[in-house]
Amino acid sequence: MRGMHVSDSDIEFFFDPVCPFCWVTSEWVRNVMRVRPLTVTWRPLSLRLLNEPIGYEGKPEGYPDAHQRGLEMLRVVAAVRDARGPEALGDLYRALGGSVWNTPSSNGQTFEGILAETGQRRDLGAILVDAGFPSQFAAAADDDSLDEQLRAETQEAVDRAGGDVGTPILSFDPPDGPAFFGPVIDKAPEGEDAGKLWDAITTLARWPGFAELKRGLRSFPVTPLSAKLAGQETRVG
Repeated sequence: MRGMHVSDSDIEFFFDPVCPFCWVTSEWVRNVMRVRPLTVTWRPLSLRLLNEPIGYEGKPEGYPDAHQRGLEMLRVVAAVRDARGPEALGDLYRALGGSVWNTPSSNGQTFEGILAETGQRRDLGAILVDAGFPSQFAAAADDDSLDEQLRAETQEAVDRAGGDVGTPILSFDPPDGPAFFGPVIDKAPEGEDAGKLWDAITTLARWPGFAELKRGLRSFPVTPLSAKLAGQETRVG
């Protein structure tokens, strides 16, 4: 599996396209790359497979469908990576995540409404073509034989961070450097503000013995899909 090779990047960014917090963090990292000498390898982490052992009891009913759409997209990601190499995944993630989070909401007045829209099937073939990839890769969305490598990669990311995490995971100096869940932010800073936040995060990440800085409250991400909820206080898990 070509995608499982260790990268020479400064960080590995583990993503699921259906996670809004992951999406905003990824946009921030892209902004950082414009103002800091940063190289990134993008890698899949499936929230659907991560939740496989514990299920969705007690979660809003839209979670399984939304996470299933993410798994289907990540199967496409795995197929493209196997054929084109890991360098293709930055553009592909941006296309897949953008198809979810850059689409204005039709009924996203509530978190449940956003989940319902996130759980809708999309024309992956058209998304691929728009991003410069052959539409044939869309067939991988239904290929559950790809789940074995996605499950292993998801577990690898979780193990690096020590467990009890989701997306995004940033793994510094991979594979042996520190890895953390987050940062969770509601809007991607730009320009030097993006760089300042990066400087703060890397200082913490590389501080000897640093483990966690966390609060349960967060503001809902600012995206076109979630615009009507953006900035509202939430405890989304």
